[in-house]
Amino acid sequence: MIFSININGNIVDWCYNLDCQDKQYHKTWIPKLRDIQIITKDLNGLTVNEVKKIILEDIQPDITMVKEHNNKLARARRVGA
Repeated sequence: MIFSININGNIVDWCYNLDCQDKQYHKTWIPKLRDIQIITKDLNGLTVNEVKKIILEDIQPDITMVKEHNNKLARARRVGA
């Protein structure tokens, strides 16, 4: 699956690396910088690492939601044990 993000008026296409394709369907998976692959070649002067950081900032609300869900499950396990 290919995603797009608008960075300073430039559309950048990206996807997750092939080695994490299976993991992304787990409800506890949290993407890391190394899991992102940039498809667009022309980044208008930005480095690949800068673009990856912008993408991670953009998906941060989703990452926070997953972390909160993971913490809720862990708390439930600790109380139930």
